Amino acid sequence: MTYRFHGAPQLARLSLEVESTATELRVRASGPGALRYAGHTRFYFASLKRMRPIAILEDGSRILSLYYPPVPSAAHARVFEDYLRTWVLHDRAPVAVTIGVTHACQCTCVHCSAGGMNAGGNGRAAQLTTAEMRRVVAESVDIGVANVTFTGGEPLLRPDLDELVAAVPADKAVAQVFTNALLLDADRTAELKAAGLHAAQMSLDAPDADEHDALRGVAGAFDAVRQGVRHARAAGLFVGLSTYATNESVRAGHLTRIAALAAQWGVHELTVFDVLPAGRLLGRTDLLLTDGSRRLLLDEAAALNRRFGGRPHVITQAWTNCGRGFARLIGCLAGNCQFHVTASGDFAPCDFTPLAIGNVRRESVGELWRRTVEHPAYRKHSNACRMQSAAFRARYIDPIPEGAPLPYPIDELPPV
Repeated sequence: MTYRFHGAPQLARLSLEVESTATELRVRASGPGALRYAGHTRFYFASLKRMRPIAILEDGSRILSLYYPPVPSAAHARVFEDYLRTWVLHDRAPVAVTIGVTHACQCTCVHCSAGGMNAGGNGRAAQLTTAEMRRVVAESVDIGVANVTFTGGEPLLRPDLDELVAAVPADKAVAQVFTNALLLDADRTAELKAAGLHAAQMSLDAPDADEHDALRGVAGAFDAVRQGVRHARAAGLFVGLSTYATNESVRAGHLTRIAALAAQWGVHELTVFDVLPAGRLLGRTDLLLTDGSRRLLLDEAAALNRRFGGRPHVITQAWTNCGRGFARLIGCLAGNCQFHVTASGDFAPCDFTPLAIGNVRRESVGELWRRTVEHPAYRKHSNACRMQSAAFRARYIDPIPEGAPLPYPIDELPPV
């Protein structure tokens, strides 16, 4: 496939031929820009070549992660263009957006990162209409986004979810959904697949059914995930499990047990987030992972990837924040390669950050992204999650008035 680039005039003279076979990924650059971008091209694709595919499609393209379009593809060409714009042209371009499509949820998770968000006030409580959501998708894709992820609350409670999925242009981006799976039956998965859904990510908080159900506050939640995986696989969707790590769960070896379930159920990818003092845990900085826990997670994930041959592919926030190799391009996602839009239209740097840059009802997505990357809090790349930084929290999180509606307008924080 030929990659051509249209997002920046400096890249118009660069062309890539990207070919995937069962055994290798080949890349050849041409055009007057080939030499200028040769080093960055080699580094980027060398990193991809080291990744074991979790699937190879009929056309030979590779699925390297559910957060990534197939390689090669027109959507992936946009990811590589975002990389060049960000790291060579210094014009930061977002790869992903998460969109909270509803505040409603059947679960009462103690760790919910959306807990307290959009509690009302400041005229921000009304949920975006279908037309407004579709505009958010279109404007996000226009500024470079190649992965649109629908979250909540519980996104399957939104009756127009299939219409929102269909609004994601398949030649420019992939669409995925994060769900508790309670409503992910055979009919719903078929509808979402027909609408163009690429992947379904399901939350699994613990490897034990009783513990998962207790953490979610819903009896049968564990079995819903197991059945949801089965329905999603039958519909032809790629399937991921997402979980979170605490110091206690790391010591108990939960990741290995969850990965074993993922392999047994035929899951493609397992994502492990760090427990974060956000949402309902906003003030619980005592829960942050220790350096020792992060090292154990990195070692455990590497061992699991060797054990299962990359299926499921295990990816951890501990790796994305490690600052080494390809991970140093990731680090803190907020305002770097990702942003979040709440169901009420508030524009936040990420879905774990209770700060609003503005609202999409009043400004375009592009304007809000530009204000984010120019803000002192996000102007510089951070190798690690800002919400886990004591300095960041002291400046931007701790001053949020107690009981204030979230996300809180960043411009209303007291000056330094």
